[in-house]
Amino acid sequence: MTAVTIEVVKGIKDVEKEAEKIVSEARVQADALIRKAREESKSLIDKSEKGAKEEAEAQKKRILQQAEEEVRKIQSETGEELERIQKVSQGKIEEAAELIIARVVRKDADIKDA
Repeated sequence: MTAVTIEVVKGIKDVEKEAEKIVSEARVQADALIRKAREESKSLIDKSEKGAKEEAEAQKKRILQQAEEEVRKIQSETGEELERIQKVSQGKIEEAAELIIARVVRKDADIKDA
């Protein structure tokens, strides 16, 4: 081989080594970028899940509060209705007692008159 050929071959080998080095560095950088992207996406997913859980808990709490308010309202209305029914019933019981007493007194009066 001639000196020029040897120099050309050496130059080609040097360029190939440099190309391999560049490719190797590019792979390392690509791996680092992929790793970073995965970490960032995991972080975003974790934040999203945490946010969704917090929102779900807040929504659950709001629904429970609304349900408790509705229960209190129904209990209050039921209590008022119960009082009304008891008053009406008490009035009816008193009327019935007066009627019974009046009939008993009348029968007593009829028996004494006879």
